[in-house]
Amino acid sequence: MDHFTAHRLWFAMRAQDNVELNEHQGSAIRGSLFHALRNRFCAFAREPDAECTSCVLAKNCPVATLVSTLDPEHRRGQDRPRPFTVQAPSPGSGHPWELDDGRVVLRYDPGETLTFGLTLYADAMQLFPYVVLALQEFEVGGLGRKCAQPDGRWRRGRLAVQRVWAQNPLSGEEQPVLREGSRQVHVPDIPVSHAQVLQAAGQHSAALAAASPDGVCTVHFLSPTRLIEAKHLVKPERFRFRPLLQRLLERLEALSEAFSNTPLDVDFPMLLEAAERVRVVENRLVWEEFRSYSTRRHGESPMSGLLGEVTLQTEDWAPFLPWLIWGQFAQVGKDAVKGNGVVQLQVSTLNAR
Repeated sequence: MDHFTAHRLWFAMRAQDNVELNEHQGSAIRGSLFHALRNRFCAFAREPDAECTSCVLAKNCPVATLVSTLDPEHRRGQDRPRPFTVQAPSPGSGHPWELDDGRVVLRYDPGETLTFGLTLYADAMQLFPYVVLALQEFEVGGLGRKCAQPDGRWRRGRLAVQRVWAQNPLSGEEQPVLREGSRQVHVPDIPVSHAQVLQAAGQHSAALAAASPDGVCTVHFLSPTRLIEAKHLVKPERFRFRPLLQRLLERLEALSEAFSNTPLDVDFPMLLEAAERVRVVENRLVWEEFRSYSTRRHGESPMSGLLGEVTLQTEDWAPFLPWLIWGQFAQVGKDAVKGNGVVQLQVSTLNAR
């Protein structure tokens, strides 16, 4: 992981029209980004049946690298993860609005600002300029549901890039990338690194050791987190720490191998055996049903997952903390690229709770 990095970017976009996002906003953002990249940079965008899998330019194409799992030369082949994740607007931002069928959408009126995050991993940061240019396509293709606009037409709401900035939550640094009213884009250089993760893990470990044996960690699931164990979904009543850690390690290994060409230097059997001894102290998880629509597949796909928080306790958190901290930037479980699996780690003591 020494060469693996996470570059967290935030985008503030001003609504030019009415913008409506379904329950799972991350899926809409990822879908619009795909179409924006394809429309702007794909040599065969006008061919409706064109696929990255059969394209002779796929190896050097930013569209294929960012949004396709295709990599024939990689040992994971088409199972390679995508090199970015979305951090979608949270429910309650914008203006919640009840639809007739009971689903909640976020609605933005013209002039209001929609903010979302995008995290690029390791070598994928080289494609950062393509992402910024693609997002300018939102002024044409729009985002979200087709809805009534002030001119009386039905279309997706258009947005204009207002400003872009980079953020490193571990160091507390921020850098402007694109300022409002400017066309000059600055490439940021404040990535989250493994050295920073290890430093944060050491600080957490010291705090927990000082509180022993009452040190606990709480994992907050901020977006639907879809974990699989033995081919079954992990529901709230069956939650254990091991499946969470295992899926997280597998994801970090795949990302590190694919985008920094380095394996994950970790003793999987030892960590997973130790994970069995992590106890659930409080389980405040719920299961939320979500579905997203794929224009490529012309159908819905399940996006349901765990939401809420779970408090865990074990004698020694030190082996787990680096990977849990990385999980805050890599996300975990199915459909992380669409905004699923956003987790946040909180270290505390039972007495403090």
